[in-house]
Amino acid sequence: MNSLKIFKSLGIYFLIALLVINIFFYIQNKKEAKEISGVKLENIELKQENENMENKVKLFSPTGREQHYNSMVEDTKTFMQSAYVQQKEGYKNRREKAKEIMTRELLDRYFPADTTYQDQITTTIKNDEYFVQQLEPDQKRIDVIVKFDHEMKYLLTGNVDKSQLYAIVTFEKKNNKWIAKKVQDVEADSQSMIQEETKK
Repeated sequence: MNSLKIFKSLGIYFLIALLVINIFFYIQNKKEAKEISGVKLENIELKQENENMENKVKLFSPTGREQHYNSMVEDTKTFMQSAYVQQKEGYKNRREKAKEIMTRELLDRYFPADTTYQDQITTTIKNDEYFVQQLEPDQKRIDVIVKFDHEMKYLLTGNVDKSQLYAIVTFEKKNNKWIAKKVQDVEADSQSMIQEETKK
Protein backbone atom coordinates (compact mmCIF):
# COMPACT_ATOMS: atom_id res chain seq x y z
CA MET A 1 0.00 0.00 0.00
CA ASN A 2 2.81 2.37 0.90
CA SER A 3 4.60 1.45 -2.32
CA LEU A 4 1.47 2.36 -4.32
CA LYS A 5 1.22 5.74 -2.56
CA ILE A 6 4.88 6.39 -3.20
CA PHE A 7 4.48 5.41 -6.85
CA LYS A 8 1.46 7.72 -7.21
CA SER A 9 3.33 10.56 -5.50
CA LEU A 10 6.33 10.07 -7.76
CA GLY A 11 4.01 10.05 -10.77
CA ILE A 12 2.43 13.33 -9.70
CA TYR A 13 5.85 14.90 -9.08
CA PHE A 14 6.99 13.62 -12.46
CA LEU A 15 3.97 15.16 -14.23
CA ILE A 16 4.51 18.43 -12.40
CA ALA A 17 8.15 18.41 -13.41
CA LEU A 18 7.20 17.72 -17.04
CA LEU A 19 4.69 20.56 -16.92
CA VAL A 20 7.27 22.97 -15.50
CA ILE A 21 9.82 21.89 -18.13
CA ASN A 22 7.27 22.31 -20.94
CA ILE A 23 6.34 25.78 -19.68
CA PHE A 24 10.02 26.70 -19.46
CA PHE A 25 10.73 25.56 -23.04
CA TYR A 26 7.55 27.26 -24.29
CA ILE A 27 8.65 30.56 -22.76
CA GLN A 28 12.17 30.13 -24.13
CA ASN A 29 10.91 29.31 -27.62
CA LYS A 30 8.58 32.30 -27.52
CA LYS A 31 11.47 34.57 -26.51
CA GLU A 32 13.70 33.17 -29.25
CA ALA A 33 10.90 33.54 -31.82
CA LYS A 34 10.39 37.14 -30.71
CA GLU A 35 14.11 37.81 -30.92
CA ILE A 36 14.31 36.25 -34.39
CA SER A 37 11.27 38.24 -35.49
CA GLY A 38 12.90 41.40 -34.14
CA VAL A 39 16.14 40.64 -35.98
CA LYS A 40 14.23 39.99 -39.23
CA LEU A 41 12.29 43.23 -38.84
CA GLU A 42 15.48 45.13 -38.11
CA ASN A 43 17.12 43.58 -41.19
CA ILE A 44 14.13 44.58 -43.34
CA GLU A 45 14.26 48.14 -41.99
CA LEU A 46 18.01 48.33 -42.62
CA LYS A 47 17.54 46.98 -46.13
CA GLN A 48 14.83 49.56 -46.85
CA GLU A 49 17.01 52.30 -45.38
CA ASN A 50 19.93 51.21 -47.57
CA GLU A 51 17.69 51.14 -50.64
CA ASN A 52 16.40 54.63 -49.83
CA MET A 53 19.95 55.88 -49.39
CA GLU A 54 20.97 54.30 -52.70
CA ASN A 55 18.00 55.92 -54.43
CA LYS A 56 18.90 59.29 -52.92
CA VAL A 57 22.50 58.91 -54.08
CA LYS A 58 21.33 57.97 -57.56
CA LEU A 59 18.78 60.80 -57.70
CA PHE A 60 21.07 63.48 -56.37
CA SER A 61 24.21 62.46 -58.13
CA PRO A 62 24.96 64.89 -60.98
CA THR A 63 23.57 62.43 -63.53
CA GLY A 64 20.51 61.46 -61.47
CA ARG A 65 19.71 65.08 -60.65
CA GLU A 66 19.93 66.06 -64.31
CA GLN A 67 17.70 63.15 -65.31
CA HIS A 68 15.13 64.12 -62.66
CA TYR A 69 15.24 67.75 -63.80
CA ASN A 70 14.79 66.77 -67.46
CA SER A 71 11.95 64.43 -66.52
CA MET A 72 10.11 67.24 -64.70
CA VAL A 73 10.59 69.55 -67.69
CA GLU A 74 9.22 66.90 -70.07
CA ASP A 75 6.21 66.25 -67.81
CA THR A 76 5.52 69.98 -67.67
CA LYS A 77 5.82 70.30 -71.46
CA THR A 78 3.27 67.53 -71.84
CA PHE A 79 0.99 69.35 -69.41
CA MET A 80 1.35 72.66 -71.23
CA GLN A 81 0.70 71.13 -74.65
CA SER A 82 -2.36 69.41 -73.23
CA ALA A 83 -3.81 72.31 -71.25
CA TYR A 84 -2.90 75.41 -73.26
CA VAL A 85 -3.20 74.19 -76.84
CA GLN A 86 -6.78 74.27 -78.11
CA GLN A 87 -7.26 72.83 -81.57
CA LYS A 88 -9.79 70.52 -83.08
CA GLU A 89 -7.05 68.39 -84.60
CA GLY A 90 -5.39 66.11 -82.11
CA TYR A 91 -7.88 66.88 -79.33
CA LYS A 92 -8.48 63.24 -78.37
CA ASN A 93 -4.75 62.47 -78.38
CA ARG A 94 -3.98 65.44 -76.12
CA ARG A 95 -6.81 64.41 -73.80
CA GLU A 96 -5.45 60.88 -73.48
CA LYS A 97 -1.98 62.21 -72.64
CA ALA A 98 -3.52 64.63 -70.14
CA LYS A 99 -5.09 61.72 -68.23
CA GLU A 100 -1.61 60.47 -67.38
CA ILE A 101 -0.16 63.80 -66.25
CA MET A 102 -2.92 65.70 -64.38
CA THR A 103 -5.60 65.17 -61.75
CA ARG A 104 -9.22 64.50 -62.62
CA GLU A 105 -10.11 68.02 -61.49
CA LEU A 106 -7.67 69.60 -63.96
CA LEU A 107 -8.72 67.18 -66.68
CA ASP A 108 -12.35 68.27 -66.32
CA ARG A 109 -11.21 71.89 -66.38
CA TYR A 110 -9.23 71.68 -69.61
CA PHE A 111 -11.08 68.82 -71.30
CA PRO A 112 -14.75 69.10 -70.29
CA ALA A 113 -15.90 66.86 -73.14
CA ASP A 114 -14.70 63.70 -74.85
CA THR A 115 -14.53 65.62 -78.12
CA THR A 116 -13.52 69.21 -78.82
CA TYR A 117 -15.95 71.68 -77.29
CA GLN A 118 -14.74 74.89 -78.94
CA ASP A 119 -14.73 75.28 -82.71
CA GLN A 120 -14.52 79.08 -82.85
CA ILE A 121 -10.98 79.55 -81.50
CA THR A 122 -7.57 77.93 -81.57
CA THR A 123 -4.81 78.51 -79.06
CA THR A 124 -1.08 77.81 -79.23
CA ILE A 125 2.00 78.41 -77.09
CA LYS A 126 5.43 79.53 -78.26
CA ASN A 127 8.83 80.39 -76.81
CA ASP A 128 8.18 78.34 -73.68
CA GLU A 129 10.87 78.31 -70.98
CA TYR A 130 10.87 76.09 -67.89
CA PHE A 131 12.22 76.79 -64.40
CA VAL A 132 12.11 73.85 -61.97
CA GLN A 133 12.07 74.43 -58.22
CA GLN A 134 15.25 73.35 -56.45
CA LEU A 135 15.20 69.56 -56.14
CA GLU A 136 15.58 68.05 -52.67
CA PRO A 137 15.55 64.49 -51.25
CA ASP A 138 12.15 63.00 -50.36
CA GLN A 139 10.20 65.75 -52.10
CA LYS A 140 6.47 65.14 -52.44
CA ARG A 141 5.67 68.41 -54.18
CA ILE A 142 7.47 70.41 -56.89
CA ASP A 143 6.59 73.72 -58.56
CA VAL A 144 7.60 74.40 -62.14
CA ILE A 145 7.37 77.95 -63.51
CA VAL A 146 6.73 78.27 -67.24
CA LYS A 147 7.25 81.47 -69.19
CA PHE A 148 5.56 81.40 -72.60
CA ASP A 149 3.78 83.32 -75.34
CA HIS A 150 0.11 82.42 -75.64
CA GLU A 151 -1.84 83.09 -78.83
CA MET A 152 -5.59 82.85 -79.20
CA LYS A 153 -7.01 83.07 -82.71
CA TYR A 154 -10.70 83.80 -83.36
CA LEU A 155 -11.52 81.80 -86.46
CA LEU A 156 -14.58 83.85 -87.49
CA THR A 157 -12.82 87.23 -87.47
CA GLY A 158 -9.17 86.31 -87.90
CA ASN A 159 -8.27 88.35 -84.81
CA VAL A 160 -5.41 87.14 -82.64
CA ASP A 161 -4.81 87.88 -78.94
CA LYS A 162 -1.17 87.55 -77.90
CA SER A 163 -0.13 87.39 -74.27
CA GLN A 164 3.07 86.68 -72.46
CA LEU A 165 2.16 84.49 -69.50
CA TYR A 166 3.72 82.77 -66.55
CA ALA A 167 2.18 79.53 -65.31
CA ILE A 168 3.07 77.94 -62.00
CA VAL A 169 2.38 74.22 -62.30
CA THR A 170 2.37 72.29 -59.02
CA PHE A 171 3.19 68.58 -59.19
CA GLU A 172 2.64 66.07 -56.41
CA LYS A 173 4.12 62.59 -56.21
CA LYS A 174 1.58 59.79 -56.32
CA ASN A 175 2.58 56.13 -56.63
CA ASN A 176 6.10 57.14 -57.69
CA LYS A 177 4.71 59.34 -60.46
CA TRP A 178 4.51 63.14 -60.66
CA ILE A 179 0.98 64.40 -61.31
CA ALA A 180 0.00 68.03 -61.99
CA LYS A 181 -2.42 69.01 -59.23
CA LYS A 182 -2.67 72.78 -59.52
CA VAL A 183 -1.88 75.52 -62.02
CA GLN A 184 -1.80 79.27 -61.54
CA ASP A 185 -1.67 81.75 -64.43
CA VAL A 186 0.13 85.08 -64.08
CA GLU A 187 -0.22 87.50 -66.98
CA ALA A 188 3.00 89.42 -67.63
CA ASP A 189 2.31 91.38 -70.78
CA SER A 190 -0.90 91.30 -72.81
CA GLN A 191 -1.87 92.95 -76.05
CA SER A 192 -4.56 92.36 -78.63
CA MET A 193 -3.37 92.28 -82.18
CA ILE A 194 -5.81 92.48 -85.09
CA GLN A 195 -4.72 90.52 -88.11
CA GLU A 196 -6.00 90.99 -91.56
CA GLU A 197 -8.39 88.35 -92.72
CA THR A 198 -6.87 85.79 -94.95
CA LYS A 199 -7.37 86.70 -98.56
CA LYS A 200 -9.84 84.49 -100.29
